[in-house]
Amino acid sequence: MWKALLFNSVWMGITLPILLSITFTILHPLFVSGNNGVLMIVVALIIGIIDVYLSIRIWTWIEGKSYKRKRYM
Repeated sequence: MWKALLFNSVWMGITLPILLSITFTILHPLFVSGNNGVLMIVVALIIGIIDVYLSIRIWTWIEGKSYKRKRYM
């Protein structure tokens, strides 16, 4: 359990700032046209949810590989 939590936190700490900076750079003209920051918050939440989903999928893949090799974590 703690290894999955550690993996997810490290994954999010590395990939989330990169994904947000790339997304906000690409969608900058769209964000400038809006008066409030609601669109930015919505995009950040969507990117965060996608990143969490990917980290969980990658962790289950790693866990499955370790069970096949009989190396339990």
